[in-house]
Amino acid sequence: MNNLSLKIFALGELYTNSYIVYDSQKKNGFIVDAPSPSWEMVDFINKEKLNIEFIALTHGHFDHISALSELPFPFYVHKDDVKLMKNSDLNGSTFFNEAVKIEREPVSLLEENKPIVFDDSKIEIFHTPGHTPGSVCIKIGKWLFSGDTLFFGSIGRTDVPLGSYEALIKSIKSKLLVLPKDIIIYPGHGESSTIAEEIVSNPFLK
Repeated sequence: MNNLSLKIFALGELYTNSYIVYDSQKKNGFIVDAPSPSWEMVDFINKEKLNIEFIALTHGHFDHISALSELPFPFYVHKDDVKLMKNSDLNGSTFFNEAVKIEREPVSLLEENKPIVFDDSKIEIFHTPGHTPGSVCIKIGKWLFSGDTLFFGSIGRTDVPLGSYEALIKSIKSKLLVLPKDIIIYPGHGESSTIAEEIVSNPFLK
């Protein structure tokens, strides 16, 4: 983790967070979530001369996947959200008068207890269904990319196709709140937080 840097972008009409994690010396990197338009990310990648190895998706909603049609990098997603990516009703894009459908296939599927190796670091995957069936949180070192599962002072919506409030709360309490309290949470929207902060102050988790 010593050489890892993080670049944060808030993109599109929903200000969806996308993250580039990269080794500042080796210049290898990966992306967490792919909202569009992606030109700011592309400019940064080119400026820093980064080799992006893959995109890891926290879930299959349109505002997290739409740039897959613009970016050439292979991607990972949980098997339970593949169907969302191909269905504009399930991924929410039709509610915004769009029809986002990703026909590309993932290079591999994200699975809990099956980490991804990035350079000398291990990327851990936590399956956290609730916002979507295939929502995951992605952890590298003390950084946790929580997608739309857990936010600063809030939780993901469940009034969406295939959402489940009960599953979401169970996921957060059993998978995330048990992590070390100094873990930094980088959510799919809004500002960052920590596990300690959410345990103490998140009104949805009392």
